[in-house]
Amino acid sequence: MILLVIALIFSLAAPGQISKYKTAGRIDDLQTVYVYQKSNWDGTHASQIFLYVADSNRLESFKWTSGDKTATLVTATIDWESFSVSRFTNHRLEQGQVPRLVATLQFDGKKQINIEVGTMRDSLLLQGLPWQSYDFDFAGLGFTWRALVDKTDSFDFFIADAAMVNNNIQFVNKGKVTVYYKNNVLIDGKPCLLYEADGTGLEHKGGQIWINAVTLMIEQYKISLPDEPGFENGMLKLLRTEKMMPAAWEVFKNRSVGN
Repeated sequence: MILLVIALIFSLAAPGQISKYKTAGRIDDLQTVYVYQKSNWDGTHASQIFLYVADSNRLESFKWTSGDKTATLVTATIDWESFSVSRFTNHRLEQGQVPRLVATLQFDGKKQINIEVGTMRDSLLLQGLPWQSYDFDFAGLGFTWRALVDKTDSFDFFIADAAMVNNNIQFVNKGKVTVYYKNNVLIDGKPCLLYEADGTGLEHKGGQIWINAVTLMIEQYKISLPDEPGFENGMLKLLRTEKMMPAAWEVFKNRSVGN
């Protein structure tokens, strides 16, 4: 009975939100690196994230701090029918070692996610579509923003992420987030669309998201809810972009950790 209720909720939630999107057209920023700074609002705990548009449906997020000999590489495949992440892989990069697969996540395109972390196997029925990961710094959300039919219309998405449950890490439904368009603004001289985002998916500790009006990628966000331990809140700010061919991207990742 519980599964039937969840399935009913899913079937009701998904169609209305998918209709807010259209199939993504030409992706003009292939082989572009978006260099972000992630920190608290006051700039503490600052680190850099290098988000690479590897293909029209693939993003790579390279999380590394200058001087470190280890890094995390998260690769996400975007499904342009559900406007959600369809697959995650998480690799650990370390000096003198081949990349080590840490975890995988696979979405079946309908409602189920299958997760593998080491020997652990788990699955989850999503609450609704589109779904996104705040742990992925909303990179998938930013990438699918370009497919919204009306950029000034409100829309919902659902967050599913890792969480501590009974002292164990589990992948869970966090809930729905509603996004409202506010107005057009300038951020560092760049035209942006300003939105408010909040809901149970952010534990009602939401905030603001600025979308670059030209690239339609995240320019900045300030969310009251932190997405990892040690943070008081969450801020992502674009520092710069640069073009990088695939071979150069591979060299950059390897050299960063000393390989």
